[in-house]
Amino acid sequence: MFRLLLLCAAFFALTACEKEKKDSTTIGVVPKQIIDKTTNDINQATAIAAEKLKAAENEAEPEDVEK
Repeated sequence: MFRLLLLCAAFFALTACEKEKKDSTTIGVVPKQIIDKTTNDINQATAIAAEKLKAAENEAEPEDVEK
């Protein structure tokens, strides 16, 4: 009887661990999505800033040439 009770307890513990393992995998995805979105936003902002800097340099060149 004691062995049956012990076996049932072990089964329920393993079942609970599997459920929590699935939950932790799902929870772990959220920070990765946030980091990926933030990285993408930073890359886009860097590209826009580089384009603006290049445009500003191109506008400044004709003034330097005239002098």
